[in-house]
Amino acid sequence: MTADALPLPLLSMADMAKMERRGSRPRPPNPSQSQHHSPQTPLDWLPDVYTTFAQTLLSPSAYPCHFGVQGQQRGHNWFAAVDSRLPESHGVPALAHTLLAFREQAWSGPKRQSLVVFVGPPDPDAELAYHHAQFWQLLRDLSALDPAPWPDSVPHRADDPDWQWCFAGEPWFVFASSPGYRARRSRDLGPCLTLVFQTGRVFQGIGGSTVAGQAAKRRVRGRLEEYDGIGPHPALGDPDFSSQYKWRQYALPDDQTVPAGPVCPFRKESTHG
Repeated sequence: MTADALPLPLLSMADMAKMERRGSRPRPPNPSQSQHHSPQTPLDWLPDVYTTFAQTLLSPSAYPCHFGVQGQQRGHNWFAAVDSRLPESHGVPALAHTLLAFREQAWSGPKRQSLVVFVGPPDPDAELAYHHAQFWQLLRDLSALDPAPWPDSVPHRADDPDWQWCFAGEPWFVFASSPGYRARRSRDLGPCLTLVFQTGRVFQGIGGSTVAGQAAKRRVRGRLEEYDGIGPHPALGDPDFSSQYKWRQYALPDDQTVPAGPVCPFRKESTHG
């Protein structure tokens, strides 16, 4: 991670609401800016993307994840934006800094906080397979910039049933949302690829082996069937047990197919930079 990489702002819900109300945009490009710096073009797509996200979670149609809705209602969600046109200020190195800042925040204050990362600008022609490939590449690139060693408690090999994606010395849960979903509406949170990051603290007290966790899984599964119009994907596992191969939950297919064998798209070696 380069020392001069500019960290993405870790935006609170209050920041996003303020941007939404004012229709505010980052500063326009400075004509006198050196060609060696990325152009600071406005993230004009961000307020509308956030509005759609918030409306989806708070819609009367009852988004199925109770904890996600509760996080939005209580102001416990945090936000960031990635834009490939702005590699210095809104690229992968900046996102790595933001994840570190969010990790500090997530382990203090409310227990169930999430970081929602919008990857734009939206491409109306992008297909689900493209967004899934982009999702896995982002995880690989972040791992290449990880300042901490892989934790001893998590297998290094992605084909191990207990493997999870790790960053900053701990496992995270992360999933991809895309407008490319048709049947699985719960994984469509707006017009661009969206990543939701959560630290392990989110699951304290509601792990898959706990009574509370099993009850939460059953409740969410019932809501998923009603909201999606398709059954919960087999990768979500049995509600009575902790799931293995958690990576299969990160980027679900739009149907009920399951990959043949434990072949994970993640590779520790990154092609970034």
